[in-house]
Amino acid sequence: MSEKRIRDISTPFMAAIFVAIGAVVIWDTTTYTDADSYVFPRTIATVMIALAILLVLQWLIGWSPSAKDPGIVGAQSVPRRLALFGSMIAAALLMPLLGFLGTGMIAFAAIMLTAMYDPWTPYRFIVYPVAGAVIVGGFYLLFARVLQVPLPEGTWF
Repeated sequence: MSEKRIRDISTPFMAAIFVAIGAVVIWDTTTYTDADSYVFPRTIATVMIALAILLVLQWLIGWSPSAKDPGIVGAQSVPRRLALFGSMIAAALLMPLLGFLGTGMIAFAAIMLTAMYDPWTPYRFIVYPVAGAVIVGGFYLLFARVLQVPLPEGTWF
């Protein structure tokens, strides 16, 4: 019995969407007059476009798991994807209330729990939260103190 397999087309489709979003961001920043305003979005958009193009090349060459197994892959991960989406929406809604640092810690924990496929070990139970706190705290210090970017402080604290 042979099943007909459909090649994954979501990878190049989503990559094309990210290329288009990056192009729109770059185009939008052409009207900015201050270099401080356009350097960051252009840099992020350029990196996003480059990575999306690399992803499509990887898909075309066949170096991705979805290219090796052209069946519909990942149906079991739909609840995880929805939880990730919900975590990001919740983080966006909580940011004005809890501020960047508090929301960042909660969002990191929620995303980490959602994305964790492997079983929890004592090592992971200790190291992952510590790494998350260091990463979120490091980004907070980098943006708030070093780059002087005004971040939401939150109204609850």
